[in-house]
Amino acid sequence: MDGLRTELDEAQSRTDLAEKQYTGLKDSIRTLQERNEELEKVNSELIGRVVSEKEKVVDQVNKMNDIIERLKKEVEMLRALNKKQEEELKRGKGGWRRTKGGGLEIGGDGTDDSKENVDGEGQRMFGAMGVVLPTKPLHTLQAHMQEATAVRYDSTGTDLVATGSADSTVKIWDTNTGQQRAILRGASGHPMLGLDIGRGLVVGCGSDKTCRVWNLRTQRMIHQLVGHAHKITCARLFHNEKEIVTASADRSLKIWDISRNVYRHGATMRHSSTSNCLDVSSDAQTVVSGHMDGGMRFWDVRSGDRSADIPSVSEGGVTSVHFNPADNTKLLTNGRDSTLKLVDVRTCTTVQTMSHPDFRTLTNHASCALSPDGNYAAAGSAGTGEVFVWRVADGKLEKKLGGHAAAVGGVAWGRGGTNGQQVASVDKKGVLVLWA
Repeated sequence: MDGLRTELDEAQSRTDLAEKQYTGLKDSIRTLQERNEELEKVNSELIGRVVSEKEKVVDQVNKMNDIIERLKKEVEMLRALNKKQEEELKRGKGGWRRTKGGGLEIGGDGTDDSKENVDGEGQRMFGAMGVVLPTKPLHTLQAHMQEATAVRYDSTGTDLVATGSADSTVKIWDTNTGQQRAILRGASGHPMLGLDIGRGLVVGCGSDKTCRVWNLRTQRMIHQLVGHAHKITCARLFHNEKEIVTASADRSLKIWDISRNVYRHGATMRHSSTSNCLDVSSDAQTVVSGHMDGGMRFWDVRSGDRSADIPSVSEGGVTSVHFNPADNTKLLTNGRDSTLKLVDVRTCTTVQTMSHPDFRTLTNHASCALSPDGNYAAAGSAGTGEVFVWRVADGKLEKKLGGHAAAVGGVAWGRGGTNGQQVASVDKKGVLVLWA
């Protein structure tokens, strides 16, 4: 009996020991599982970080490749210009001379400003070296099957121009060949009202209350900015291409940070009248908006506060505002009173007025543009379908060009790529004219 009791006690003791070992093993397994979960979380974060860094590196490499490609084209252009200058000098001609607008051109004897500066194929060879006054259509393209609402050149001076349309698309065109390079689609049935393009990004906004941002290289949408209560009428990229400002019929302007994979909403600037146009100063510190009450408002980007207000710039509403590329203290406006005005930002006064009996502004998105040197202003007429070019210094009409068969709503003046093409216009029938 004592022997059985002893064996029972030993068995109980071994059972208790096994239970303790089992409990210890479970604790060890739980600890290992928790540690494994932590390692998986850290590993996931590391993978995400590596992928993000890789995307940034790829984006930087693509930007560097774009810059290198652009520089190569500029070098080729300069070599061609240098060769042409040497040929002109050998023939005893005047070489470089000043244009009326203050730019530089090759050829001529220095006395006849009416001769065109062309290469062997009849195309101008200016690039970013000076200002090209539009003379005749270089390419006339049926860009869209519905009304073209906006046109913008690539802000980095490449051979690209973008058009937006009531057909809900933004299209990218090669100014050298006139070929379509990309088509970017918005919400079906919602017109594109505003756009911008620069450094591989394309921005398009419209009546669906959103603003889309595409990567031009991949042609994929990378952001869809949501936050306005009504249609977005205009959008502009800041010069660092890391922020966007939008204007809406909800009577507000919003700034968006797009520098990360997920966009962030910044300042909201509210006002009392719908804005159909805006622009950003070259120092990226000031945004100007034109309004349907005929006034302009200036906004401090850092604080979101209104810094100035110019009432009654245009009767019937301001349809376009454009900072002078050569002088940040001046900006050009177009208005429903069919008048272009050059405004001095410092004094808030109009310093030049430009108009013509045949010039008519009949839409709320009719744009205007200044030449890269600020010496010329251009706008399209909804009445005659012509493009008008004025001299800013005296307000006199320089050119009146016929190339459209419908009302012209959008005009842009870029710096010129390798082929020097600088002026583009779009009309109510969806036609894009690239001017030589």
